[in-house]
Amino acid sequence: MHLNESLVPEAKITADHIIFHEIGAAARDGDSKECICSFEMPDDAFPPHIIDVLNDTYKNLTELMIIETDKIITITKNITLISDELKNLTNIVEEIEKNGIKDETTFQDIITRIKDLKNILEDLTEKLNGTDTDIEDLLNKVNNVSSTVWQLEIFDKNSVLVTRREIATLRKQLAECEEAAGNPNFGLPSAGLLPPEYGKCDHKELLNVSKPFIVKLNWRGFSYKYGAWGKDFAIGNKHPNMYWVAPLNTDERLMETYRLYNEHTDLLLYRNQIEKSLSQYVGLTWNYINCGQGSGTILYNGSLYYNCYNTRNLCKLDITTHELKRTPLEGASFNNWFSYAGINWQDFDFAGDEKGLWVIYATESRKGKISIAKLDPNNLNIIKKWDTSLFRPDATNTFMICGVLYALKRVNAHAEKIFYSFDTNTGKEGTLDITMEKLSDTAQSVSYNPNDHKIYMYNDGYLVTYDMMFKRLPSKTRRSVANQYEPNALIAIGPGQQKYAMI
Repeated sequence: MHLNESLVPEAKITADHIIFHEIGAAARDGDSKECICSFEMPDDAFPPHIIDVLNDTYKNLTELMIIETDKIITITKNITLISDELKNLTNIVEEIEKNGIKDETTFQDIITRIKDLKNILEDLTEKLNGTDTDIEDLLNKVNNVSSTVWQLEIFDKNSVLVTRREIATLRKQLAECEEAAGNPNFGLPSAGLLPPEYGKCDHKELLNVSKPFIVKLNWRGFSYKYGAWGKDFAIGNKHPNMYWVAPLNTDERLMETYRLYNEHTDLLLYRNQIEKSLSQYVGLTWNYINCGQGSGTILYNGSLYYNCYNTRNLCKLDITTHELKRTPLEGASFNNWFSYAGINWQDFDFAGDEKGLWVIYATESRKGKISIAKLDPNNLNIIKKWDTSLFRPDATNTFMICGVLYALKRVNAHAEKIFYSFDTNTGKEGTLDITMEKLSDTAQSVSYNPNDHKIYMYNDGYLVTYDMMFKRLPSKTRRSVANQYEPNALIAIGPGQQKYAMI
């Protein structure tokens, strides 16, 4: 059979079946070069009538949802009224039990109120039972609509609907990422919060902690479960964008190496890192005199502060000049004598907050109870010291915020609890009940950074952060949002420009 090539179109046509037909003797004899064929196209035209059905169903579902919502609101109000009435009746009955019934009228009034309350409860019970059935029916209708929508996707040959959903999801993730980048309290309840003020302590009180954000695994690998990491913890420090990571050796004791990253992207991509070794090869043996011990290390104003290896000395290492200073912490226990629960060798735990540089430790003379010392960052001398009643091995870790020590204890493999506080500003102790979720079992290093209100945790080799949520009283200056108490609110609308908002 021959086809007239001039009659064959360039565009390709696809069909489920192609049927060639007999066209008579002329064609068989070769007098005609034409070929006649028919196409049986698949029946996949988009069904517009289903869209109409879906629109009608959507309207009905919306009306049903409004009705059910109104029912729930009414039931909630009735429950509140019943609760108040029960309290009143309980008080009256208690008074009668003490002093007796004054007169028949009072007694009959109580009987009547109890009967009315009983009727209301019976009516409420009936509504609740009916509501369960109505809601279940509503859910079934929603599921039916969802099935119909998914069936429509078989007509979406180019996956347009799927692609649009993916784009919408990505846009949402991008918006959340942008919000998270500019809001340290992202993901936390916003009611009653004021914009964060980094480096200030005016009426700041810890309220809650966000869920953990996993940055990555440490650069030495999963076997290096102990260590510390973070940014520079000093206010107005020399390296605001720098990150440091200091895994301990697998003996869970020796800090022999650390890495510096100039920015967050370098940390994520393992690039442009500066790796330093603290050990020295002397006389055919390794010398660890300049190394650290335990995971209580921090970077503060361009220097690493840590427990000098195998001593009760405090070490300060300038990461630029590599100058090392050491000072003994007199009376402090060391070499894993009073470390945290489940954490070995962390006898000295350094911290940097809005108030300065601190070290948390214990002494044998106080039988392992935590002491807090504020340090001079330059010479490591103690400026002032506070003694607490908390036995150090009862806590799994601690951190400082605005001169307040917060202590954690283990709840289970995936949660810690902030349960204790000591305020060096007042000398008062307190209790808390704030849960911190964690990726893995042991939180080896927990440090608060006042520059971004984040907790930096080294959690079984993973680098993890948390956002902190604070409660603080507003300043006496005008608020940036108008409200019923301050109808004239000052709003900054640009450089040097301000306006008053009114309600």
